[in-house]
Amino acid sequence: MNWKKLLDTRGLKNVSNIGFALIVGNAISALFWLYVAKLLNVEDYGQLNYFIANAAIVSSICMWGSEKTVTVYTAKSVPIQSTVYFISMLSGIIGFAVLYILFFDLGMSLYSLGYIFYNLALAELLGRKLYKQYSKYFIIQKICFVFISMILYYFIGIEGILVGYGLSFFIFFKQIYVSFKSIKIDFTLLKPRFNFISNNYLLDLVKASKGQIDKLIVGPLFSFVLLGNYSLGLQIVSVLTIIPGAVFKYTLTEDSSGKSTGKIKLLSFLVSILLALVGIFLMPILISSFFEEYKDTVDLIPIMSLSVIPSTASSNFISKFLGLEKSKFVMIGYAIYLLSMILGIFILVNQYGALGLALSYLISSSTQAIYFIGLNYFWKNDKFEKH
Repeated sequence: MNWKKLLDTRGLKNVSNIGFALIVGNAISALFWLYVAKLLNVEDYGQLNYFIANAAIVSSICMWGSEKTVTVYTAKSVPIQSTVYFISMLSGIIGFAVLYILFFDLGMSLYSLGYIFYNLALAELLGRKLYKQYSKYFIIQKICFVFISMILYYFIGIEGILVGYGLSFFIFFKQIYVSFKSIKIDFTLLKPRFNFISNNYLLDLVKASKGQIDKLIVGPLFSFVLLGNYSLGLQIVSVLTIIPGAVFKYTLTEDSSGKSTGKIKLLSFLVSILLALVGIFLMPILISSFFEEYKDTVDLIPIMSLSVIPSTASSNFISKFLGLEKSKFVMIGYAIYLLSMILGIFILVNQYGALGLALSYLISSSTQAIYFIGLNYFWKNDKFEKH
């Protein structure tokens, strides 16, 4: 293999900009969540993650698939931003009200609305290939999140963490406002792109369910203590996937523009193998040393860390198919993950407890990757009609 040629790619500089932001921003966020895990008992930590999962689901329902729609069509120079923003934010205000009425929880409501601003603004920056601005805003939001949440926690307790999280997203309101002023709302842009947008909406709903269904099931049906241990494991895995995540942010825009991203994707996959090994051998030692109360997490981490490899493979193919506007394929992949996770939780957790939950996570990630690998093979070799 020609390593010099592999590393000498046009995209490495742009990936490094995004990667720097994700590494710094997610490191700030991860350290904060690790501090919170140390601060709270396992059950409270599990409940906090359960509340965030509920708010994230509502945000996805209100966004109408707008995140990827904005990224892809901005990259294609289609002025669709204001139209999508208007629909999403109107829905977000309704979602804010419904959440508050149902739960009487200001933090959850603020999170659900603010998360829409966050996703829309960052999606536009990626679509416009403003990677440095993306990096700046991403890091600033993380700093605001930690700063505001810590202040509010010491005044009003756990609720303050959620309120601070939600408020930190509102720094993106200015960018949304600027787009509204410079781009006219035009609903006629939606009709010829309805299939892609509607597929994106279903995709985001399935993706949100994929990312949150485990928390929504495990906490109420099994225990918030189990969810607390599992959530700490997820936090460690999120740290391990920072670099592959940076690559996905970059390749989605480039794939949408028809640019070649094969070398970068190969490099990210090789890095994911190294990261998985770090998770397997190093992370259990660190957790047992610093988080004595989270005993089950030590056993979960080696299994969950293996998922970094299939997850990276999946994200590389997801970028490709979204760039081709084949969001239906991606939605099916998420649905496969979701179904695998639900079945795994009810079958394996009952039988093996915490280890069963970790196995469910790994099996779901692997099943999804196998689907995308097979789909790519058939697509590449013209085994079915490309439509």
